This record gives sequence, structure tokens and C-alpha cells, in this order.
Amino acid sequence: MLRRLACLLALWTCACDAAPAADAGPPPEDGRVDDADAGPPPPFVEDPRWFRHAVFYELWVRSFQDSDGDGVGDLPGLTSRLDYFVELGVEGLWLMPTYPSPLADSGYDVADYVGVHPDYGTLEDMDTLLTEAHARGLKVYLDLVFNHTSRAHPWFVESQGDPSGPRGDWFVWADEAGEGCEGAAGPFGSVRWTRDETRGQFYFHQFYPEQPDLSFDEPSVREALLDVTRFWLDRGVDGFRLDVPYRYDEDLPVCVHRPGTFDFLRSLREVTDEHDAAMVGETLASPEELGRYLAPDVLQMGFLLAEATIFWVAAQTETAGGLGRAIDAVVAETPLEGGTFATVLGNHDLQRTTAAVADDPGALRVMAATQMTLPGVPFVYYGEELGMLAGGDFIVDSRDSARTPMQWDAGPNAGFTEGAPFLALAPEHETRNVETLRADPDSLWSFYRRLIALRTSTPALTTGNYQRLSSPNRSTLVYWRRHPDGDRLVAANFGRGSAALDLGVPWEAVRDALGEAPVGAVEGGRFRGELPGRTVWVLGAAE
Repeated sequence: MLRRLACLLALWTCACDAAPAADAGPPPEDGRVDDADAGPPPPFVEDPRWFRHAVFYELWVRSFQDSDGDGVGDLPGLTSRLDYFVELGVEGLWLMPTYPSPLADSGYDVADYVGVHPDYGTLEDMDTLLTEAHARGLKVYLDLVFNHTSRAHPWFVESQGDPSGPRGDWFVWADEAGEGCEGAAGPFGSVRWTRDETRGQFYFHQFYPEQPDLSFDEPSVREALLDVTRFWLDRGVDGFRLDVPYRYDEDLPVCVHRPGTFDFLRSLREVTDEHDAAMVGETLASPEELGRYLAPDVLQMGFLLAEATIFWVAAQTETAGGLGRAIDAVVAETPLEGGTFATVLGNHDLQRTTAAVADDPGALRVMAATQMTLPGVPFVYYGEELGMLAGGDFIVDSRDSARTPMQWDAGPNAGFTEGAPFLALAPEHETRNVETLRADPDSLWSFYRRLIALRTSTPALTTGNYQRLSSPNRSTLVYWRRHPDGDRLVAANFGRGSAALDLGVPWEAVRDALGEAPVGAVEGGRFRGELPGRTVWVLGAAE
């Protein structure tokens, strides 16, 4: 589903950028770009919530580190690698599902919401992970998969076998296969009803047949899911990523953004607020819809996953207008005192960023630097900091190409396991690994580390206001990040050629916080410089 959406959005963005950006207009005759074009800055609202100042890291426990030689990553293995996150500078970890599961969809078919998959360890291993993570200042988010369960979940087995019992209506059953969801597409197939021979009825599923949908019309279902949330919060989990929450409530053929979804999310918010926890939702919404999810009583964070595709298109086409307009639209709809949006370049459902931009090193850097300097909370997908390539070995479907084992060193199996990896390693793991890239100060890994340090130590880049400026050409994105503790002016060049900049600034001299090369000079209140291709400058006052 997400892969197809990404393709459609890529085509849409390319079409929009086929002509000069309408909001930028032609460059002034003198080639200058005046910051007055941006208008007055929006009001500044301080947000002390920790996640607004953090960078998150998404990982699949199965692919991260094996501790016992069976070729499968596990919780003890992840615990042994916690210092890596401290070194890289991330503060939040999002773990893809760790629950018992038949793995028909990589764990998104949950068979027990309050357990741990035996491949990964035990509840005690999860407790140890949480304790060790907290000792290092790291917070751990689990994946809540509430739209559906596995067919192996006891709730479904009971509903299947006892239609008149207490869980008989916990899933969506019908005597005949009906219509599906509007706009349903993707790798999960088009048939959304499957006949269950035990019950003699059809059950509805928005995804694979192994993933029957829960019925959010049942109050007992909603309360059971809130109890699951409380279980993990009481155990010390710091928050959750919500899988497809926009599809919780359904009234076929309408399956997305329904009132019942928002009602349940408000209940979830009450529970997480009681534990000082937070949620980030896979909202897959328009900017206007995203604003509803980020209301003060709904989600603390929400992904607009289309942004990943728009980053890719900016790098592919050397045209920044689509990305600029997308961020403008999201910022405009984000409540000042509500939640905030979250940005990604890739994730477990999307192709590797290297595949998206033909493994262009400059494109990887300009996308990363832009993500880390734009508003919103950045999420890094494991291996992005290494420039990991797509794998060629699939277990469930083609999305497995972005889920290959983490590459730690140049040794056998890249340091992931002493056994045979459950999924073949991606190409070039002998050179694209932590040990090799860490030793190179000019590597992509070192660049990511500098980026994360810059973002988390610079208030303007975490919670500062955002103002985009008109750009002198199609390849550049220029914007202010304004904060009472100091402003930053960011200029990103997605093109391969250099771009002349002429910007009004309040400083007598400037420096680029990301590099040491000369960036130009200030004269008469204007900064003039030649921004190299595939480069981002983060400009501030020179000391």
C-alpha cells in the first residue's frame, strides 16, 4: 500500500514541479532573495516536551543484533548495542512489533499483545532492555498494532469458535462477502473478505487474510486495547508508534479518518498522559487531516509519510519546490499548542533511500541535512546512517529488501550474528558498516552524527519557528528557523550545480554550523555566497 502511494505521490510531485514554482515567482532582477518575502514570523510557542528536542531511530529487533547465534536478532542483542545510540546521538527508539506472532507480516500480525516473541526473548528481557535504555537516557517506544490481530490471537480463536460468546462480535463478521474500503491498494491484495470455515462466515481484513480487523464498534474491544496500553506503560515503556490508526473505525466502504477513530485516540491520549508518555501515529493524512490528529487532546506526533517521497523527488529532479510547498502546508495546519509532525526519509514499508535516489552520495546528504533542520521530529530508519543498500532476499514480500540485518563490521555476517542470518545481508556490507564508517570523519555515518548533534543542541532547529523564503532557482530551499535563543538560516541545494545566494541577514558575519569551508560574506546587511551542489548550509552569526 505505502509503496504504491509513494509512486503516485512521486508522479504528482514531478507534475507539479514541471513548471517553475508558483509560490516562489521569478527571481528579482538583481538576483537577490529578500527575507521580507516571508512576511512576519509566526508567533513563537515554547514546547518543553522532550520528544520535540529528540531524534528517533526505528529498528526491527529481528534485524538488529543476534545474541545467541540462531541468525535472528533479539532483545539481549539490542540491549548490547544501546551504547551505539548514545554515540550516534539519538534519544528515542521505535521498535517494530516484538510480540508473539506467526510473522505473516513481520510481526504486524499480533498473536499476543502482552508477550514477547520467543525468537526475541522474554518479558524479563524486555524489562532489562528498558532498564538499561533508561540508564543511558534513552526512551523506548513499542509498536501498537490495534487495527487488526493475527488469526492465531486467542481473541480471534474465541470469536471464531463461539459467535454468541463474549468475544463473538470483536471482529467484523458477515454472512456474505461485502464491499471493501475505498481506495484500497497495495501489496495486500484486493479481496478484503475471507471465509472462515469454522464459523461459517466471512471476516473482514484491510490487509493480509492473516490479519482480521477488530471491531471498534464494540466498547469491550476498545477497553481491552486500553488495558494493553496500560500493561506496557506500567512496565516502563515510554510511548508508542501507532500502526495505521487512521483505519481503526470503519463504516464500509469508508475506512479512514472516521469519528470513532478520533474518539478512541482521545481515550488512548488520556491513558498515555497519565503515564507522561507520548504517541506517534502513522496517520497517512493530508495536511488538513493531520491537523486534526495533532489536536491537543489527540496525538503528540503524527507522520506524514508522503514527505519521504517528496524528499526523494527533490533529489531526483533537483527541484525543491514540491518539498517546500509540502512543509509549508503541514506547518500551516499544525496547531500551535497541539502535537507536531514527524519526518522520515524511509521506513520499514518503503524502499531504502539509497534505492530511491540511485545511491547518489550527495543526494543522501542533502536529504539528511534537510530533514534534520526542518521543523518536526526526525525519525531515522536503521542503516540510513550507513547508506545501506536494498537486499534481494524476500521472506514475505518485497518490503523485506529494506529490512536486512544491520551492518556492524567487515567480519563474517557483518557482526550481526555468528550463525546464518535469517535474511541475506545487503550488498557492500563489507564497506558500509559502522566500524568502517565510524573511522572515517568524512563518511555518511560521521555526517549523521554531526547532524544529530547540531539539531539536538540548537533550539532554533528543534522548536524554532519556520519561515520559507522565495528561492533564486528551482534547486534551492531556503528557510529561517527562529528562536529567542538565536536564529538559523538554512539553505539547501538539491541540484548538482552550485547556486548563488543573496540573502538579507541581521548579522555582521556568518558561519556555517555544518562545515568549515568559506560560505561567503556579509556586506550591507546582505549575505552573498555560492552554495555548492548537494549541500546544506546552516548559517548563524559568526563569533
